Amino acid sequence: MGFEISKEASPYLLTVNDAQLSEKSNLPRLTTTLVCDDIDNPSITLPLTSTKVQNLIQEAERRLDAQDVKDYSQSINLLQQATILGSAYAAAKLGSLYLNPLNTSTAPNYLSAAGYYSIALKLISMIPCKWWDLKLLLDIISGGWYELICSRFDRRRDLYTWNHGIKLMKQIDKKLQDPDFTGVLSLKDNEKYRAIRIHMVYCYALTAEVDNDYPLALKLYQETERVGFCRVTLADKLIKKAHTKYRLLESRVPRVQPVCVQCGFVAKELTEIWRLLVCSKCQTVACCNRDCLAKHLKSHDKF
Repeated sequence: MGFEISKEASPYLLTVNDAQLSEKSNLPRLTTTLVCDDIDNPSITLPLTSTKVQNLIQEAERRLDAQDVKDYSQSINLLQQATILGSAYAAAKLGSLYLNPLNTSTAPNYLSAAGYYSIALKLISMIPCKWWDLKLLLDIISGGWYELICSRFDRRRDLYTWNHGIKLMKQIDKKLQDPDFTGVLSLKDNEKYRAIRIHMVYCYALTAEVDNDYPLALKLYQETERVGFCRVTLADKLIKKAHTKYRLLESRVPRVQPVCVQCGFVAKELTEIWRLLVCSKCQTVACCNRDCLAKHLKSHDKF
């Protein structure tokens, strides 16, 4: 079985010539790209699978445009069939429809949206990243996981799904930072690449902040800024937002090492760290209790 990655043709992926399909259906040309099981053997073709996925997606989008309740339901069914055949585009489309239903009588289903966005990322990750459709990936990350984590999910209620999304994004992120991939990006693709990373790292930072891991959150908000502006409006706004978040959290993070300068006690738990008493004179060390602090202050009196 093959896996559809985008509507754009790639020299590495097997493509189906859909000109005749479009002429018969009077729909815009849509090229569905598929990756075969034996990815290193480009002589293998999958005309039946690719044609079926092609037709399913075209018919699903036609029914969505009709804006009829029955057609809407059938469109969901068609996209589900295309997803089963390995269509990352169809899975992402389903995620979008469950997150923001086009039908006003249909309520959002955030867990289903997360499920289909997860499938889309898993399908994409099955091929080398240098052939990824970065536009599709950006839609999944910025319009999908970022929206769910930052606006829709509750950390306690949706802990498992939230963590699963972070795990998938980190897997994608690791592959994206491969020098063999970043070194051959065009200017436009580089902008999308940075926009994707900005959204993902911001999600990591927000997760750390919600978990009260402020040192890690600060580090990740800084990393978000370091990715740099990318001329993608929403991503560039996130850089500014990350800077604001950093400034607000900075005061919550102790500037001294979580070790008592007098007795050597190491504070490991967050509650222990906040109990440390910072020396008011040097403001560079901390003590675990008032007795240790009093002994340390005497050392200042000697000078």
